[in-house]
Amino acid sequence: MQQPFLPADFTLASSTALVGPYGSGKSEIALTLACLMARRLQARPDNRLQVALGDIDVLKPYFRAREAGEALKAMGVRLLAPGGSLKSADLPILTPELGCAAREADTLLVLDVGGDPAGARALGSLRDEVDTNALDLLLVLNRHRPFMESVESVVEQADKIQRASGLRLTGVVSNTHMMAETTLDDVALGLELARRVGGALDVPVRLIGLGRAIATLIERDDLAPSLLQGIPAIVLDSALKPAFLGGCALSPGDP
Repeated sequence: MQQPFLPADFTLASSTALVGPYGSGKSEIALTLACLMARRLQARPDNRLQVALGDIDVLKPYFRAREAGEALKAMGVRLLAPGGSLKSADLPILTPELGCAAREADTLLVLDVGGDPAGARALGSLRDEVDTNALDLLLVLNRHRPFMESVESVVEQADKIQRASGLRLTGVVSNTHMMAETTLDDVALGLELARRVGGALDVPVRLIGLGRAIATLIERDDLAPSLLQGIPAIVLDSALKPAFLGGCALSPGDP
Protein backbone atom coordinates (compact mmCIF):
# COMPACT_ATOMS: atom_id res chain seq x y z
CA MET A 1 0.00 0.00 0.00
CA GLN A 2 1.38 3.38 -0.98
CA GLN A 3 1.15 6.02 1.75
CA PRO A 4 1.73 9.33 -0.04
CA PHE A 5 0.77 11.53 2.92
CA LEU A 6 2.94 9.97 5.63
CA PRO A 7 6.50 11.25 6.08
CA ALA A 8 9.25 8.65 5.71
CA ASP A 9 10.23 9.07 9.38
CA PHE A 10 6.67 8.55 10.67
CA THR A 11 6.71 6.21 13.64
CA LEU A 12 4.62 5.19 16.64
CA ALA A 13 5.11 5.24 20.38
CA SER A 14 6.21 2.01 22.05
CA SER A 15 2.51 1.40 22.74
CA THR A 16 -0.27 3.03 20.71
CA ALA A 17 -3.90 2.45 21.71
CA LEU A 18 -6.82 3.46 19.50
CA VAL A 19 -10.17 4.18 21.14
CA GLY A 20 -13.41 5.60 19.83
CA PRO A 21 -17.11 4.96 19.23
CA TYR A 22 -18.39 2.05 17.20
CA GLY A 23 -17.92 2.68 13.50
CA SER A 24 -15.16 5.23 13.95
CA GLY A 25 -12.72 3.02 12.07
CA LYS A 26 -10.26 2.37 14.89
CA SER A 27 -9.85 -1.34 14.04
CA GLU A 28 -9.07 -0.52 10.41
CA ILE A 29 -6.54 2.13 11.45
CA ALA A 30 -4.93 -0.14 14.05
CA LEU A 31 -4.51 -2.93 11.52
CA THR A 32 -3.13 -0.62 8.84
CA LEU A 33 -0.69 1.07 11.22
CA ALA A 34 0.61 -2.27 12.47
CA CYS A 35 1.19 -3.57 8.95
CA LEU A 36 2.78 -0.32 7.85
CA MET A 37 5.23 -0.27 10.75
CA ALA A 38 6.10 -3.95 10.23
CA ARG A 39 6.88 -3.33 6.59
CA ARG A 40 9.00 -0.28 7.33
CA LEU A 41 10.92 -2.02 10.11
CA GLN A 42 11.59 -5.08 7.95
CA ALA A 43 13.19 -2.81 5.36
CA ARG A 44 15.80 -1.61 7.90
CA PRO A 45 18.88 -3.87 8.07
CA ASP A 46 19.61 -2.80 11.66
CA ASN A 47 16.06 -3.40 12.89
CA ARG A 48 15.60 -5.36 16.12
CA LEU A 49 11.96 -4.45 16.74
CA GLN A 50 8.87 -6.55 16.14
CA VAL A 51 5.28 -5.36 15.78
CA ALA A 52 2.38 -6.81 17.75
CA LEU A 53 -1.30 -6.00 17.33
CA GLY A 54 -3.35 -6.46 20.48
CA ASP A 55 -7.05 -6.95 19.82
CA ILE A 56 -8.87 -5.94 23.00
CA ASP A 57 -12.08 -4.87 21.26
CA VAL A 58 -14.16 -6.98 23.61
CA LEU A 59 -17.69 -5.62 23.30
CA LYS A 60 -20.01 -5.77 20.27
CA PRO A 61 -17.02 -6.62 18.06
CA TYR A 62 -18.39 -6.58 14.50
CA PHE A 63 -15.09 -5.55 12.92
CA ARG A 64 -12.06 -6.97 14.71
CA ALA A 65 -8.38 -7.25 13.86
CA ARG A 66 -8.42 -10.89 14.98
CA GLU A 67 -10.30 -11.80 11.79
CA ALA A 68 -7.09 -11.07 9.85
CA GLY A 69 -4.83 -13.30 11.94
CA GLU A 70 -3.26 -15.38 9.18
CA ALA A 71 -2.69 -12.42 6.87
CA LEU A 72 -1.14 -10.41 9.70
CA LYS A 73 1.27 -13.25 10.46
CA ALA A 74 2.34 -13.33 6.80
CA MET A 75 3.14 -9.61 7.05
CA GLY A 76 5.25 -9.99 10.16
CA VAL A 77 2.68 -8.74 12.68
CA ARG A 78 2.13 -10.80 15.83
CA LEU A 79 -1.57 -10.93 16.68
CA LEU A 80 -2.47 -10.99 20.36
CA ALA A 81 -6.13 -12.02 20.74
CA PRO A 82 -8.26 -14.86 22.07
CA GLY A 83 -8.35 -17.82 19.71
CA GLY A 84 -10.18 -21.09 19.28
CA SER A 85 -13.69 -21.18 20.70
CA LEU A 86 -13.17 -17.73 22.27
CA LYS A 87 -12.34 -15.99 19.01
CA SER A 88 -15.89 -14.70 18.50
CA ALA A 89 -16.80 -14.25 22.15
CA ASP A 90 -18.13 -10.87 23.27
CA LEU A 91 -16.29 -11.22 26.57
CA PRO A 92 -13.66 -9.10 28.39
CA ILE A 93 -10.90 -11.66 27.78
CA LEU A 94 -7.29 -10.48 27.57
CA THR A 95 -4.54 -12.92 26.67
CA PRO A 96 -1.52 -13.15 29.03
CA GLU A 97 0.68 -12.37 26.02
CA LEU A 98 -0.67 -8.81 25.97
CA GLY A 99 0.90 -7.94 29.30
CA CYS A 100 4.18 -9.55 28.25
CA ALA A 101 4.25 -7.64 24.95
CA ALA A 102 3.60 -4.36 26.77
CA ARG A 103 6.75 -4.96 28.83
CA GLU A 104 8.99 -6.05 25.95
CA ALA A 105 11.46 -3.33 24.94
CA ASP A 106 11.81 -4.83 21.45
CA THR A 107 8.08 -4.81 20.69
CA LEU A 108 6.08 -2.03 19.08
CA LEU A 109 2.54 -2.60 20.36
CA VAL A 110 -0.62 -1.36 18.63
CA LEU A 111 -3.86 -1.83 20.61
CA ASP A 112 -7.36 -1.94 19.13
CA VAL A 113 -9.59 -1.04 22.08
CA GLY A 114 -13.35 -1.41 22.59
CA GLY A 115 -15.57 1.41 21.48
CA ASP A 116 -17.10 2.66 24.71
CA PRO A 117 -16.15 3.17 28.37
CA ALA A 118 -16.91 -0.46 29.16
CA GLY A 119 -14.49 -1.52 26.46
CA ALA A 120 -11.91 1.00 27.64
CA ARG A 121 -11.80 -0.73 31.02
CA ALA A 122 -10.00 -3.60 29.28
CA LEU A 123 -7.22 -1.17 28.43
CA GLY A 124 -7.21 0.04 32.02
CA SER A 125 -6.46 -3.50 33.15
CA LEU A 126 -3.15 -3.24 31.27
CA ARG A 127 -2.26 0.10 32.86
CA ASP A 128 0.29 -1.42 35.23
CA GLU A 129 1.96 -3.30 32.37
CA VAL A 130 2.34 -0.40 29.95
CA ASP A 131 4.90 2.38 30.30
CA THR A 132 2.45 5.28 30.34
CA ASN A 133 5.27 7.68 29.43
CA ALA A 134 5.65 5.81 26.15
CA LEU A 135 1.92 5.35 25.45
CA ASP A 136 -0.17 7.19 22.89
CA LEU A 137 -3.91 6.99 23.54
CA LEU A 138 -5.60 8.23 20.39
CA LEU A 139 -9.30 9.04 20.01
CA VAL A 140 -10.61 8.13 16.54
CA LEU A 141 -13.49 10.32 15.31
CA ASN A 142 -15.98 9.82 12.51
CA ARG A 143 -18.25 12.86 12.53
CA HIS A 144 -21.01 10.89 10.82
CA ARG A 145 -21.45 8.43 13.68
CA PRO A 146 -24.11 8.92 16.42
CA PHE A 147 -23.23 11.36 19.22
CA MET A 148 -20.25 12.69 17.29
CA GLU A 149 -21.91 15.74 15.77
CA SER A 150 -20.75 18.27 18.36
CA VAL A 151 -17.63 19.05 20.37
CA GLU A 152 -19.59 18.72 23.61
CA SER A 153 -20.88 15.23 22.84
CA VAL A 154 -17.44 14.00 21.74
CA VAL A 155 -15.70 15.44 24.80
CA GLU A 156 -18.32 13.82 27.03
CA GLN A 157 -17.55 10.43 25.45
CA ALA A 158 -13.81 11.10 25.66
CA ASP A 159 -14.04 11.89 29.37
CA LYS A 160 -15.90 8.64 30.01
CA ILE A 161 -13.21 6.69 28.15
CA GLN A 162 -10.43 8.40 30.11
CA ARG A 163 -12.14 7.70 33.44
CA ALA A 164 -12.82 4.07 32.53
CA SER A 165 -9.26 3.39 31.38
CA GLY A 166 -7.52 5.54 33.98
CA LEU A 167 -5.41 7.00 31.17
CA ARG A 168 -5.22 10.37 29.47
CA LEU A 169 -5.76 10.88 25.77
CA THR A 170 -2.69 12.13 23.91
CA GLY A 171 -4.18 12.87 20.50
CA VAL A 172 -7.08 12.76 18.07
CA VAL A 173 -7.40 10.92 14.76
CA SER A 174 -9.82 12.39 12.22
CA ASN A 175 -11.48 9.59 10.24
CA THR A 176 -14.77 11.05 9.03
CA HIS A 177 -16.13 9.08 6.10
CA MET A 178 -19.25 7.74 4.43
CA MET A 179 -17.63 4.62 2.96
CA ALA A 180 -17.76 4.83 -0.86
CA GLU A 181 -19.83 8.03 -0.67
CA THR A 182 -17.12 10.04 1.12
CA THR A 183 -16.45 13.50 -0.29
CA LEU A 184 -13.73 16.11 0.18
CA ASP A 185 -16.22 18.07 2.29
CA ASP A 186 -16.51 15.09 4.64
CA VAL A 187 -12.75 15.11 5.15
CA ALA A 188 -12.72 18.86 5.78
CA LEU A 189 -15.68 18.73 8.19
CA GLY A 190 -14.14 15.84 10.08
CA LEU A 191 -10.84 17.64 10.48
CA GLU A 192 -12.64 20.78 11.65
CA LEU A 193 -14.37 18.80 14.41
CA ALA A 194 -11.17 16.96 15.32
CA ARG A 195 -9.30 20.25 15.74
CA ARG A 196 -12.02 21.65 18.00
CA VAL A 197 -12.16 18.46 20.07
CA GLY A 198 -8.38 18.44 20.31
CA GLY A 199 -8.49 22.03 21.53
CA ALA A 200 -11.07 21.18 24.19
CA LEU A 201 -9.00 18.20 25.37
CA ASP A 202 -5.69 20.04 24.98
CA VAL A 203 -4.25 17.41 22.62
CA PRO A 204 -3.19 17.64 18.95
CA VAL A 205 -4.73 16.07 15.86
CA ARG A 206 -2.17 13.36 15.19
CA LEU A 207 -3.46 11.63 12.08
CA ILE A 208 -6.13 11.69 9.36
CA GLY A 209 -7.69 8.54 7.88
CA LEU A 210 -8.45 8.57 4.15
CA GLY A 211 -10.17 6.05 1.93
CA ARG A 212 -8.26 5.03 -1.19
CA ALA A 213 -10.54 6.89 -3.63
CA ILE A 214 -10.38 10.17 -1.69
CA ALA A 215 -6.61 9.82 -1.20
CA THR A 216 -6.15 9.33 -4.95
CA LEU A 217 -8.24 12.44 -5.67
CA ILE A 218 -6.28 14.53 -3.16
CA GLU A 219 -2.96 13.38 -4.57
CA ARG A 220 -4.01 13.87 -8.21
CA ASP A 221 -5.26 17.42 -7.67
CA ASP A 222 -2.51 18.38 -5.18
CA LEU A 223 -5.07 19.19 -2.49
CA ALA A 224 -3.05 17.94 0.48
CA PRO A 225 -1.58 21.31 1.55
CA SER A 226 -4.97 23.02 1.78
CA LEU A 227 -7.09 20.06 2.91
CA LEU A 228 -4.80 18.14 5.27
CA GLN A 229 -3.11 21.24 6.69
CA GLY A 230 0.20 19.52 7.32
CA ILE A 231 -1.26 16.66 9.37
CA PRO A 232 -0.04 13.16 8.40
CA ALA A 233 -2.71 11.00 6.75
CA ILE A 234 -2.93 7.26 6.38
CA VAL A 235 -4.64 5.59 3.43
CA LEU A 236 -7.15 2.88 4.36
CA ASP A 237 -8.38 0.18 2.01
CA SER A 238 -11.30 -1.29 4.00
CA ALA A 239 -9.39 -4.44 4.89
CA LEU A 240 -12.00 -5.46 7.47
CA LYS A 241 -15.48 -6.36 6.29
CA PRO A 242 -18.48 -7.96 8.00
CA ALA A 243 -19.32 -11.54 7.11
CA PHE A 244 -22.24 -10.53 4.86
CA LEU A 245 -19.75 -8.62 2.67
CA GLY A 246 -17.30 -11.48 2.41
CA GLY A 247 -15.44 -11.26 5.70
CA CYS A 248 -11.86 -10.13 6.07
CA ALA A 249 -10.42 -8.89 2.78
CA LEU A 250 -6.83 -8.35 3.89
CA SER A 251 -4.15 -10.14 1.91
CA PRO A 252 -0.32 -10.18 2.08
CA GLY A 253 -0.23 -7.68 -0.76
CA ASP A 254 -2.07 -5.04 1.27
CA PRO A 255 -0.68 -2.43 3.73
